[in-house]
Amino acid sequence: MSSSDECDPTLAGISTVVTALKQPAMVIDPTGHVHCANARAMALIGKTAGTPLQDVLLTPESHLCNRLARLVRSSAPAYLRLEFADGKPVIFQGSMLRGPDGRGNGLILLVADNASALIGKFLNLKSDSRKFRQQIDHSQRRQRALRQEAAQLKRLSETDPLTGLLNVRAFEEKVRHALVDRPGRHGALIFLDLNEFKHVNDVHGHEAGDKLLKHVAQALTFPPHSWVATGRMGGDEFALWMPGTEAEAVPEVLASLQARVSVPYALVGRAGQLTEICMTAAAGAACCPDDATGYAELKRIADSRMYANKAEARPLPTRQPAK
Repeated sequence: MSSSDECDPTLAGISTVVTALKQPAMVIDPTGHVHCANARAMALIGKTAGTPLQDVLLTPESHLCNRLARLVRSSAPAYLRLEFADGKPVIFQGSMLRGPDGRGNGLILLVADNASALIGKFLNLKSDSRKFRQQIDHSQRRQRALRQEAAQLKRLSETDPLTGLLNVRAFEEKVRHALVDRPGRHGALIFLDLNEFKHVNDVHGHEAGDKLLKHVAQALTFPPHSWVATGRMGGDEFALWMPGTEAEAVPEVLASLQARVSVPYALVGRAGQLTEICMTAAAGAACCPDDATGYAELKRIADSRMYANKAEARPLPTRQPAK
C-alpha cells in the first residue's frame, strides 16, 4: 500500500481483508494502478503497490483498459483474464467497491477464486482445442495433397505419355483383372496396327507422325461408361478390350474400328504444307471364351490374326493437299 493509501481508513480496512484472502487479490483503480495486494498477488505482479498493471502484464493495454471501463459502467461483477510475465493467464473476478453510502469509491477489487481458476482452465482448453483443430486441418490438407499426388503419379505410371492412352503394363493388367473378376464372360481383345506408318514419318517427319498417332488414339477412345479399355502397345500398334462383345459381332466391330482410323487427318509436313492423310489399319481379334480364357493366349491369337490381315493388303497412306 502506498503512503497516501495508508492515510485512507477505508482502504486500510480493505487492505486488511485483501491480505487475509488465500487467493491472489488486489485493489486497483480504473487506470490499472495497484493500491494494495496480498502476498499471492504480489508474487504475480513482482512489484510494489502503486505499480500500473500495464507494466507487468502481457495482456494488451487496450484490452485491459476496455475491460476496466466496462466494469466501472456496470454494477455487476465481471471476469478479467490477465496474463502475467510467466505466461500463465489468471482469471480474476472484478467488483466495484462501494462506500457506506452505497456509492462507488472508484476502486475495483480483483480476486482470483476457484471458479475463476476453472474458467481459466476452460479458456486454456479452448485455446488448445483451437490449436489442435488447426493441426488436424493442416494434417487433412496435407493428406489430401498426398492423395492427389499419389493419384497423379499412378496416372503417369499407367499412361502412354504421347497419346494419353493406357500403356502396355496398365492395359494388360486391366484385361487380366477383367478376365479374373468375370471368368468366362464374353469379351474381345482387339489389336490394330497402322499400315505404312513409317512412310508418314519418312515423308512428313516424326512430329507429323506423333500428331497422327494422337489423332488415331482419340479416334479409338470410348467414353468411360462403355468400359472399353484402349492402350498403346508401342510404336503404331494399339489394343482394345471390349467386354460383352461376342464372337458373332467381331467382324462388324473390326470394320467400325478400321473406319474410325481411316478418317482423314490434316497434318503439316516438313515443307510446311497442310496435307490430309488417310490411314488404314490391320486388325485382329480374339474372343473370350470362344478362343481362350487367359490373356496370354488371347493376345497370341489376336496378334496372329492382325498380322494375317496386314499381309492381305498393305496400301500406302493416301494423301492430297488440303483444300
